[in-house]
Amino acid sequence: MKHTPASLLSALSLLLVACAGDISPDKTVEEPETPAEALPGPGGPQVVFSKTDSGLYHASVDASGSDWIYIDLDSQTQVFPASPEASDEWDLAHRGPEIKLNGGVSGTPPGGQAVIVYGDKSAEGSRYPFDSVSAAPTTTAVSYQTDASTSELGALVALLQLLQSLGLPVTDPTAGVAYAMNSYPEADQEPSTATGAGDYGWYRNSGLAAGSEISARGNVAYVLRTVECRYYKLRLLGYTGAGGATGHPQYEFLEIPGNACGGADSPVAPLGRAQFAASGSGYTVAVDASDEDAWVHLDLANHTQVVPSNPGNDPLGWDIALKRSDLKLNSGVSGSGSVLLHDGLRDDWAARVQAPTVTDSSYHSDAEGALAFVTYPAAERSGDAACGGINGDHGWYYYSGFCNDGKGMHYISPREVVYVLRGRDGQYWKLRMLGYYDGSGSSAHPSLEYAPVAAP
Repeated sequence: MKHTPASLLSALSLLLVACAGDISPDKTVEEPETPAEALPGPGGPQVVFSKTDSGLYHASVDASGSDWIYIDLDSQTQVFPASPEASDEWDLAHRGPEIKLNGGVSGTPPGGQAVIVYGDKSAEGSRYPFDSVSAAPTTTAVSYQTDASTSELGALVALLQLLQSLGLPVTDPTAGVAYAMNSYPEADQEPSTATGAGDYGWYRNSGLAAGSEISARGNVAYVLRTVECRYYKLRLLGYTGAGGATGHPQYEFLEIPGNACGGADSPVAPLGRAQFAASGSGYTVAVDASDEDAWVHLDLANHTQVVPSNPGNDPLGWDIALKRSDLKLNSGVSGSGSVLLHDGLRDDWAARVQAPTVTDSSYHSDAEGALAFVTYPAAERSGDAACGGINGDHGWYYYSGFCNDGKGMHYISPREVVYVLRGRDGQYWKLRMLGYYDGSGSSAHPSLEYAPVAAP
């Protein structure tokens, strides 16, 4: 498992927190939890990964033997855990047509999340609209499953006994395991206790009279959450390898955004912290960024708050995030996206209809210890003795410290800056901060306005 190092606060940061409840621009930027891997991964002796022309990843597994083939889906690697039932190393495993998950009765990862899966299907005979799956449904919206006891599924024991008698490498029903991907989604053709013909989660068995051939159900797809709390869409493609050999499942998959794991300690704020409203040609956003530990992530193109499962490795899931007085971009040290920021001090909001030309010096991304939004534009005011030496400009805002600049001491006021932001999808926006307080005067409730502008 990966761990994020604890942030260190400078003495100035402590003073600012004590006075205003806001963090200093000198605060160390959080490192992404999961660095990007070099993909396709190395696979292993029984597993080969590749990337298709359509951008999906493809796995081909030789599961024809009697041993389980264990896979870490995030790194696309075959692994060999010494104690699979208590290991963080693997996400799913193959043996014949069976697929087990590192969760439920099959495993308890001591330092990660139990692997769960949501199985969905379209009409029988149709092809599942796999391309339309762009994000994982929440665990409260649909029923995710993991491996369970056969005692919970009753008649499945008899079916497992029948399949075993037909020579298929399925688990002895006395072992008491019903694998989620061999049980869900529900069957279009209920299995026959006489011939074994029917649907078993991801595959269909043709039955004894037709040679007990196994084929992937084309109308079935899955969303799977791994031990590292990353989400993937996945669908099985077949069970026959080169030369017609059976026991060689193949599937395609791709990482998608999903719910953050964990509770109140999660670094990603839950939904409901940002309110979008149409305003002229653009939008205004009011954000509750008062949580000192959790970032509120915004998708500007779709005008919504999102809860990425792994913000540091989610290039297409979000544009900016807010926490107290800090704003971060999905780029640089804060994310794997391509978001960039241009600062225009005292620029004309109405006249700004086109983005400036992108050069190395004109646009910024987040750097170690320097979030672009709280670094640019450069400070014009700072460190007056009469203000205790802690007042000054910090990118988008001015902090009054012990001064009374008309709105009181320890007050954060937006500077007259028009930012131009290149979103993670290449769309350009002009953006300006409107305030830092809500209607009742509570701090850490920033509001902003943004609208589309033409590309350079």
